[in-house]
Amino acid sequence: MSSRKPHIKLSTTQGKTTVKPQNLSAHIAVARQFMGAGGMGMLLPNPDPILKKLGKDIAVYRDLLSDPIVAGHVRRRKAAVTSLEWRLEADGVPAHFQAALNDYFADLDLYPLINQILDAVLFGYQPLELVWQTDSNLWLPEIVAKPPEWFRFNETAELVFVGEMGGGNSESVPPFKFLCPAHNASYINPYGMGDLASIYWPAVFKRAGLQFWSEFAEKFGAPWVFGKEPRSNTLADTEKLLDSLEKLVGNGVATIPNDSSVDIKEAAGKTGSAEVYDRFIRYCRSEIAIALLGQDQTTEKDTNHASATAGLEVTQDIRDNDCRVVESCLNTLLAWITQLNLGEAATPPRFVLYEEEAGDEALARRDQILTGCGVSFSVDYFKRAYHLSDADIAVPAVDKPAEFTEAAANQPQDLSDRLAVLMPPADELNGYTDKLWQTLSGSLKTFAELGEHSEEQLLEHLAAACPQMNLDELQESLNNMLFTASVLGRLECEQENGL
Repeated sequence: MSSRKPHIKLSTTQGKTTVKPQNLSAHIAVARQFMGAGGMGMLLPNPDPILKKLGKDIAVYRDLLSDPIVAGHVRRRKAAVTSLEWRLEADGVPAHFQAALNDYFADLDLYPLINQILDAVLFGYQPLELVWQTDSNLWLPEIVAKPPEWFRFNETAELVFVGEMGGGNSESVPPFKFLCPAHNASYINPYGMGDLASIYWPAVFKRAGLQFWSEFAEKFGAPWVFGKEPRSNTLADTEKLLDSLEKLVGNGVATIPNDSSVDIKEAAGKTGSAEVYDRFIRYCRSEIAIALLGQDQTTEKDTNHASATAGLEVTQDIRDNDCRVVESCLNTLLAWITQLNLGEAATPPRFVLYEEEAGDEALARRDQILTGCGVSFSVDYFKRAYHLSDADIAVPAVDKPAEFTEAAANQPQDLSDRLAVLMPPADELNGYTDKLWQTLSGSLKTFAELGEHSEEQLLEHLAAACPQMNLDELQESLNNMLFTASVLGRLECEQENGL
């Protein structure tokens, strides 16, 4: 590969643009130009509009986590990620280094760490300090989450420690010292966009609504007690009567002067006003659920099981986005560990979150069928299909070729013989006769060799021949055998053509 630098022609002809190489490799639109010289000590302010309006720092959002609705949704959102499985993909990594990393992650309190990393999606960013230590001649870090309000970003989007009070003595953090996962960060906003910002006003209004509703219930939920007294009563007599009425409301027992009277009246016509509070608070709860979970069906009282299940499925995209934040942070950590211990040229492992697929069992059954028919799969296929690593697969040594030759000789060669391999044992026929499987084998053989029947015609023929068989089971068996027959047909064609 040539190391020659690209040639840029500098034009001095009148009417043509002059290209300067230094202009191509430098930034022009930078934060320093936008903010002006010396603005805020060259620390970028957090552009969060709510923090600007309130004149506070990001710590104001931490108070929202004490709200039961917010706390419940945050727990559910984090649990959607921490419930996933994880693995280290360490292809090309030295065996001793891979073993050390496996031990490190096994000893690491990973799930609390993932919860701390996910605070980045709530606050926008979350600094994590790394305290490096040598263990078995390897540099490995202890990870400690630090309050985000202690940090700012400068005009080059570098993390800067400013202290608890956000004061003047700020210092850029050294390399390999702080991880800082961020959510939807950009050049103009390295602080990211936290989801707690989008629920701040709904949560505040919900609290205020509950306070007003409790005052409303206290005022109009209980009956009103009216006391009547003669005009000749003094102020002391009036105060004494009021004290007696308060005891009557609180304890149900009171004494009043014999020349006074008490009326108890129910507060009527206030049901509509109470529904206004209920609808308002439910609206705030719905806004919070939509912002944090992507849906609000599971929080409403008129939700049925089907709609609640559908609502949980909406959070799939949000969960995947949270997984990317966690994976990016831990992959940066793995890259730093690899660079400090093996050098910059080494390939770091990758941290992957995944969910066990529901189709794994069906996939394994299909692969078993194809293997019995003579189909071979590569190691790469098994690693990709079943989420396996190199350490999970042990390839047996071939030390007895004669046995393989004998086994190959015993393999069924005819299509009908190979289809017979797929038939279940006699004790698994669930009461069906041999005629059923003979009909299936013969019909499938005709279908594979001649191709004169459509799938619908073949299914009708089998149903008529075996009316006692469940149609769903017949359809499943037919699909499996049709797939296998198709694969075997292609294999025989390749064999005949010498491929």
